[in-house]
Amino acid sequence: MIRSLRALDIVCNGLRPDGPPLNSVSDATWQQAMALANDHLVGPTLHAALARARRLDELPDDVRDYLALLYESNASRNARLRQQALELMGALALADIQGMLLKGGATLFQDPEPERSGRMIRDLDVLVPRQAADRVFAVLDELGYGIIARYADGHHAYGDFARPGDPGAVDLHFELLDTPHVLPARDVWRRAVEINVRNTPFFVPSPTDRVLHNVLHAQIHFLANYYRGLFELRQLYEFTMLARSDGPAIDWPFIDTSLMQHRLRAPLHAYALMAHRWLGAPWTLPEPASPAVRRYVQHCRLQWRVPMLAPLRTPVANIRSAFAPHRMDAIYGDHGPLLRRRLRHAARYLRKGGAKEWIGRLLRSQAHPGGWRQ
Repeated sequence: MIRSLRALDIVCNGLRPDGPPLNSVSDATWQQAMALANDHLVGPTLHAALARARRLDELPDDVRDYLALLYESNASRNARLRQQALELMGALALADIQGMLLKGGATLFQDPEPERSGRMIRDLDVLVPRQAADRVFAVLDELGYGIIARYADGHHAYGDFARPGDPGAVDLHFELLDTPHVLPARDVWRRAVEINVRNTPFFVPSPTDRVLHNVLHAQIHFLANYYRGLFELRQLYEFTMLARSDGPAIDWPFIDTSLMQHRLRAPLHAYALMAHRWLGAPWTLPEPASPAVRRYVQHCRLQWRVPMLAPLRTPVANIRSAFAPHRMDAIYGDHGPLLRRRLRHAARYLRKGGAKEWIGRLLRSQAHPGGWRQ
């Protein structure tokens, strides 16, 4: 299977305020570009970016109408999500419980229009203190929410709660990541920003922590895209917008140093370089990207164009993700040589799961961070 790099460039150029004109794009390429935008959940975002740059007249009528429909539908849903979030934050505040909106939920109150309405949001990620869990459950129950997915004990999140008629579920978090020592909730709470909307007080992460969470969620957590040579334009564009709008308020040296301490500097620099090259994000990190990072970004483009390359990378990607230094630190601490901790982890996993399960983990096509943890 071969994908069109031209379609990828069209979408990225449309997301840039200074992108080259789109008037000469063929109908076939527009079809590929719209399919790509839908796959990466940036259709409404693309409309918002073009509208803000006053570039909608560069599009064919049918493409412009299609993107407008996506944007209007998403704007309506986001307005309902915003109201849902306010209701929940208000109920938590009345119960004397601090609540923090993460990721897409934070954009509903922090980002300007039209980006706020163009951001596609799956659910509302809400961070609460672990010690307040029982009281939070009571608030959710009082509001009519029921649990629809429960995570295993020890997970960084408790589960998903939903209510009939609502546009999205509530994903209840006690920590932000499955490796909390990389971005501990206690530190995010300490640096959090309190806001008040319609007499409803709640918190959002600081600009620095919004960037850290975005990078770690996109590159390391969730689908472990860095190890697989993959990317998601929706998250990459959010990083770009944060770098543009909140740049002075973001402590970039802190981000760089923090991730370097966990041996995650390469994922950060690769992600920032993608945003810089493809979406026009300013380069704000203290040092330029290394030759290895530049080669990695070129490989990501090649792998996107030829998806059949991805399965060849899968076993190595799964091993790198599962045995990454920051995961070994989370499980065994940072004491002793890294190789010894990796061998210990492999031996424990083989004893627990056996060779058949080991092979299955090696060949699976979707990452599940922490799936090899004990």
